[in-house]
Amino acid sequence: MIRLLALLFIIVNFITPNLVRGDSADGFDSPLAQAVRSATSRYRLVVWAVQDGYVQTTGYIPQFGTMYTNHARFDSQSLADPTVLVYDLAGRLVACGYQYLSKGSIPQPLRGDAVTGWYQIPRHVHYNISVGGVTYYAQQAWDGDAQPTAAELIKRKLMPPDGTLIFAFVHPASTAILIWAWSPDSDGLFSSDNPSLP
Repeated sequence: MIRLLALLFIIVNFITPNLVRGDSADGFDSPLAQAVRSATSRYRLVVWAVQDGYVQTTGYIPQFGTMYTNHARFDSQSLADPTVLVYDLAGRLVACGYQYLSKGSIPQPLRGDAVTGWYQIPRHVHYNISVGGVTYYAQQAWDGDAQPTAAELIKRKLMPPDGTLIFAFVHPASTAILIWAWSPDSDGLFSSDNPSLP
């Protein structure tokens, strides 16, 4: 009986989506939020995203979460393939981000007057380094065509000489939107943060 209760706890808390309903103003029950949830259910847990090519690109950010990015998923024409996934402290999906190199690439489900959360991301570099056995997730502005090698990051004083480069990617300038489809957000479906997260 105890094992059964433990299994039910795991299913309810870690596998099913956040079933807390938002109020009508937060957009959680909107057709777009429902469509994003349906399309991205395979990423409900962070372990599944990592298996599908998403790389952690930030540490945990209060009232936001931890970002995982798939750098092959710019200009996605399907809600099922977000560029960015955001997870809470328990590793549960809370938001999905879509990024486009040109506004002309934005697919129909993300067009229209009701989709109001668009913002611009300047060109920058994502890089993960290890220093003294501790992993750091960093982002910095990036100009020119130089590749973000360990030598280049050290030269630009973005990484200490004793650091080890784990991952680096030059993120192009893009038009982006973040959708809190998996966690109700009192500030709205397209907010830049979520006060319900610690």
